[in-house]
Amino acid sequence: MLYRILSGFAPEEYYLMSREKYHKRSKDDHFLSTKYYDLKPLKHLYLFNKFGFGLFRDIPVILLSTLSRARQILRIMRHDPADVLVACSGDISDVPAGWIASTILRVPFIVYLFDDYVYQWTGFYRLFARAVSCFTFRGNVGVIGPNEFICEEYRHRYGVEAALVRNPCDEHELRTTEHYRWPAEAGKFKIIYTGAIYHANYGCFRNLIHALGMIQEARIELHIFTSQTAEQLTTQGIQGLGVYIHSHIPYTEILEHQRKADILFLPLAFDSPIDEVICTSAPGKLAEYLASGRPVLAHVPANSFVAFYLNQHQCGFVASRNDSADLRQHILNVIKDEDLRRQITRNARQRAQSDFDPAVARKSLAAFLSASLHRIPK
Repeated sequence: MLYRILSGFAPEEYYLMSREKYHKRSKDDHFLSTKYYDLKPLKHLYLFNKFGFGLFRDIPVILLSTLSRARQILRIMRHDPADVLVACSGDISDVPAGWIASTILRVPFIVYLFDDYVYQWTGFYRLFARAVSCFTFRGNVGVIGPNEFICEEYRHRYGVEAALVRNPCDEHELRTTEHYRWPAEAGKFKIIYTGAIYHANYGCFRNLIHALGMIQEARIELHIFTSQTAEQLTTQGIQGLGVYIHSHIPYTEILEHQRKADILFLPLAFDSPIDEVICTSAPGKLAEYLASGRPVLAHVPANSFVAFYLNQHQCGFVASRNDSADLRQHILNVIKDEDLRRQITRNARQRAQSDFDPAVARKSLAAFLSASLHRIPK
């Protein structure tokens, strides 16, 4: 997502600090041509992981990694000053470390939320995130969120400024001609899912497989493209007649499969230890699915952002009950109601072009960063 947005900025306008060495990957991977600074892990931290247990491991690991990360950020920014510091929410240490560094340097501090920083964790990690959030968010100049739900949540929770910058789709997808034939292959319908399968959607896939077993009116296949193996998915009950597991393939091939799907499946857990994250989640594949020109079937809780967005704009089919029979009926609705299917896919394509264009995200981000230059952390 950051690549799609930042690739439109001049390389000299920003630099990146990351523990992942993105700039040293193969030339086939997406990487930005700006400066990268490596954030190194704390030496000897592995000793706590090896010999510690429970809180005796977690407390020193988080505290020491946060202080080490803050020290590295300070050293980099003193060497290469910047006007604004933006920390992403993927690592538990990055937000408090960024806040410490920005406070010492007296530069505006922004948190880029890809998920809810507090509730994406469980156990002691959540307690730590909640404790540090009381000052890191109330003391910064704003947050960036990928949808209305998480922006409003952080405005309400911390009284902080929040900018909406959606997770955009690939720019090429918005210009690609749609694959109009439906179904793509005569005599059968293909439901396709691309991406990781984990605890947040195991149950949704079991519901889908059960629903397909109840459909006698049509021949339907489920094709899953994921890095998980068939053996791993089988242990979670994700198997059955007409279910095909495909290994990871290049991104461009994934997009081609999505454009030729008869139904694109988008699941989110109905019972999860991170329900708050599910509610405010903005899956990256949502934009790709909308841009594909194929019908999207979301099996998600009714109070989630995904359900809200698809229902508000009538750009997807939403099965919001944790029930196989209800999901079966939605699948049949996609297959049988041609007029509704055409209208929904037309709306989806329009929403992708208006809301999920990288140029739109880039403009929103630039405006918020520019405004933040005039605000100093409290």
